[in-house]
Amino acid sequence: MPFNSLLYLVLFIPIAAGVHGLVRARLGWPWSQAWLLLASLFFYAYSALSYLPLLLGSALFNWAIARVMMAQTDRARRKLFLWIGLGANITVLFFFKYIHLFLDTIVQFHGPRLSFPAWGFPLGVSFYTLNQVMYLVDAYPRAPTSPAARRIFKGLAGPNSLFDHVTFVILFPYVVSGPLVRVHATVPQFRHYGMRERPLNLACRGLFLFSLGLAKKVVLADAFAPLADAGFGLVRDYSMAEAWIFCLAALFHLYFDFSGYSDMALGSAWMLGLDIPQNFNSPLRARSIFEFWQRWHISLSRFITDYLYTPLLRSMGQPTLATSAVAVIVAMTIAALWHGPAWTFVAWGLAHGIALAANQVWKRRRLSMPDVLGWFLTFLFLTSTIVFLRTANLAAAWHMLRRLVPHEDPFGVAALKHLVPFTPSVLFSPIAIGTVVALLFPSSMLAAASFRPSFRTALATAVLVLLAVFYINSVPARQFVYFGF
Repeated sequence: MPFNSLLYLVLFIPIAAGVHGLVRARLGWPWSQAWLLLASLFFYAYSALSYLPLLLGSALFNWAIARVMMAQTDRARRKLFLWIGLGANITVLFFFKYIHLFLDTIVQFHGPRLSFPAWGFPLGVSFYTLNQVMYLVDAYPRAPTSPAARRIFKGLAGPNSLFDHVTFVILFPYVVSGPLVRVHATVPQFRHYGMRERPLNLACRGLFLFSLGLAKKVVLADAFAPLADAGFGLVRDYSMAEAWIFCLAALFHLYFDFSGYSDMALGSAWMLGLDIPQNFNSPLRARSIFEFWQRWHISLSRFITDYLYTPLLRSMGQPTLATSAVAVIVAMTIAALWHGPAWTFVAWGLAHGIALAANQVWKRRRLSMPDVLGWFLTFLFLTSTIVFLRTANLAAAWHMLRRLVPHEDPFGVAALKHLVPFTPSVLFSPIAIGTVVALLFPSSMLAAASFRPSFRTALATAVLVLLAVFYINSVPARQFVYFGF
């Protein structure tokens, strides 16, 4: 059930949030959590009933292996069960996401083509698997059966009940496309309301943020999508100007699509009285690649830092600038492959890893540059490397990259003029408005932070929702980009 559907907007979220608030106020826990679980099961089953057994099986397995692991007081046995859990999760991702890439790669070097059943891509598998990987790693140091061991092996997460764990894994605001959440910050909220403001005020703030995210998706992201699709659907001999415009369209499409989804996810959680991580903070205004990753897909950036980069760096012995650079390149390459089963994703991660390593060297030598220049170079890098996320293969990516440098007829618009009308009205189109919003306007999180229930904010929310509903009714709905990651 997509967030940008009328069913979710008109029926599901009002009923889910309204009933949850009423049950929490009148009956309390565990009835309020039971309602969350039932609503989340319906939400997931409505879109992907055939994959619901996989989701529930994943939750049951990880809950069981974590309980067994945390019951061990011997470090070697705990580590064994940790690796069994991690190995099982990686295996699930491999067979559903990477088996065909693996087999196709083997064929290119040796042997006949091997076949494997096309199981499809389970909705949300990348996100709910990583959430549970974080739970296993966070719980690893703890040994709950022994008070003495508890004092020695302090973990971030304690043992979940099955009720808590299944609710945590399947909670509908984030089960499909994140943000990535951690158990110790999420599960306690099922029992106790932990926000400072009143639940009704938080719900109003959540509705406002949801409306911002919905408008970003259906008005802005879906306006950039046809331009990006046309440019990358069949990469041709574009002029330099056309190639850059298509890359910009792809970058803005991805930004508004995923940040819009994240706003709707957080807004939905606030309407339930829950808090989950913020995922975007005006990343296209970053002045360095390091700052960009502090602002873009923030929950994934934290995962990369805490669960990939830091362990890799520690495994290399004494940290040095060289080992830090290697660790960040490897971590970013692994994280990029998580995005999708294609070598273009690996190239994208490798490029970002090298840029982050160069940024480390720059900072270590205490070099500096003007903020405007730093932003320009960062934005140039982001726009050019988007080709790896949109092209079908490395050959097409290389061809598009070559179009970005000056060549014959650099400012031609033969391919573009059929897609964008070059009239004064284009200045008032969602494409022009979206460009200004992304680069100059405050982030939606800043707008939500300054939100106060009033007639003005209620009117703004209503206008945004009505505008989004108009677009939903006028233009065919587009799936969120990260539904396929």
